[in-house]
Amino acid sequence: MAQKTRIAFVGCGGHATHSLYPVIHRIHEIDLVAVVDRIEEKRLRVQRQFGARRVYAEVDEMLNHEEPDGVCIVGPPQMHYAVGMQVLERGIPIFVEKPPAIDHEHAMALAEAARNAGTFGMTAFMKRFATAYEEAKSITMRSEFGPISMVSIRYSHGAYPLIWGVEPEPLCCLIGNQCHAFDLARFFGGDVTEVYARLCDHGQGSFAFAVTLEFANGAVGLLNSNATDDPTWNIRETLNVSGLLCSVDVEDMIHLDYRPREVWSSDLRRVPWRQGMYALPHAVAYGQGGQYLGYEGELRHFAHCIRTGEKPRSTLDDGAASLAIAEAIWESSHTGRPVQPSMPALL
Repeated sequence: MAQKTRIAFVGCGGHATHSLYPVIHRIHEIDLVAVVDRIEEKRLRVQRQFGARRVYAEVDEMLNHEEPDGVCIVGPPQMHYAVGMQVLERGIPIFVEKPPAIDHEHAMALAEAARNAGTFGMTAFMKRFATAYEEAKSITMRSEFGPISMVSIRYSHGAYPLIWGVEPEPLCCLIGNQCHAFDLARFFGGDVTEVYARLCDHGQGSFAFAVTLEFANGAVGLLNSNATDDPTWNIRETLNVSGLLCSVDVEDMIHLDYRPREVWSSDLRRVPWRQGMYALPHAVAYGQGGQYLGYEGELRHFAHCIRTGEKPRSTLDDGAASLAIAEAIWESSHTGRPVQPSMPALL
């Protein structure tokens, strides 16, 4: 058996405990050598439940004793940046949850630090590794699909709270949660060259952004980014990608429909109108759903990139790009003018 990749985790909070640690036992390439958290109860609980070899209260102590091949950092964005810099100084690759920093400027500094250290970092945009989105991406890459014409995304949920010291709530949500939608837009449409946004803000975390996008390849996009939906925080998530006389749709990370170009042929009876495929719903994200919703895939990919030197599918630059879009949307919604995001040259 090939030697396992020695991975350490910094952070034993809710997301790591519910979505990431539970899938590690299925990733045989990973050896969970250590977990770090300043709260003793949390780090000991993770060790007991998920089999970490050792626990530490401080990052430097862990790095000195373990010399891991890679470090996963899961917490608030300020921690992602501070601990990420700490780890990158030692030339060790990092995996950071989204967003990788509190703003675009710090996210770019983190990406630059990785380059200067001769290593890499990965942003945990798990949707890029989700079953339905991977299949949709492969469909859009087929020659039959033609050039991308439009990417349309709805990403809605209940009222969003103030967290991480970012105010007001709409900006906080753009940075902290809607960045998923922005990354999906780039994943399917490519780099974004211009955004134009309008905001309806009801206060107390309830708001709606209507956003148009222009992509570098000439495609256009629409974003329905809102926090006026189900107050139980049920996320509603739909994606439509239009090619040339064909389209692919993903609904709630469950249902994928492909409408190929052949349906426009003269004999519609020979071709099914819809070709459906199914993954698993958001409701199982904390169990077996990690396999379908991308949590397992992103960690497996991180270990693979460490072993092979392959560029990650979701880089620190990608994390910075999502924050650039968030900030451009916020600026446009307040100035009433189109804004060009500060995009690094990525795609």
